[in-house]
Amino acid sequence: MSKSHEDVEWWLIRHGVTAWNLQRKYQGHSDEKILPGEAGGLTPLQSQLAGISFAGVYCSDLERCRQTLRFIRPDWTGQAVYDPRLREMNFGAWEGRTYEMLEHDPLYRAWIDDPKLHTPPEGESWELFHNRVADFQRELVQISRELASGNGNPAILLIVTHGGVISTLNMLMNPHVGFWDSKVLPGEIMKLKLRSNELEW
Repeated sequence: MSKSHEDVEWWLIRHGVTAWNLQRKYQGHSDEKILPGEAGGLTPLQSQLAGISFAGVYCSDLERCRQTLRFIRPDWTGQAVYDPRLREMNFGAWEGRTYEMLEHDPLYRAWIDDPKLHTPPEGESWELFHNRVADFQRELVQISRELASGNGNPAILLIVTHGGVISTLNMLMNPHVGFWDSKVLPGEIMKLKLRSNELEW
């Protein structure tokens, strides 16, 4: 007799607005803080998540994501898993710089055209970034399988992270989706549903 299963949802949240977001600077591993109060853009999300029961919470270990979690669900700050695999790509020497500052750099132009073949100086290659996010994704799928037992409402996992990580997770879970197809602004949420039949052993 087959087991009953319930769906699992991943709620992917991009951190709140930072000063570098407004200035359109590459942030990567730089530990920028979100803007205080309403300027952080998280108040609507805080209201949306109030009272929601989560089966687990995962968060990038960078401060802008930690602050986001503290704002939207302070009750989870002590229980969340803070995982460096959820960091944004490391842009190396280009962090803190804008497109306008870099547009005449030949390596930057080559990277813009094909980031899979070129790497920012002192930064992270596409392969390294993709592999660490994929490693987290595989682990989360396993956790989701363990949660998908019994009946009732979907089990929800909350993941507070960065735009590039959200795009990569969406691409890994939906092979027809490209990296640039995901448009999640700071303080916004993307929901991925893992159907019960996809989680069966």
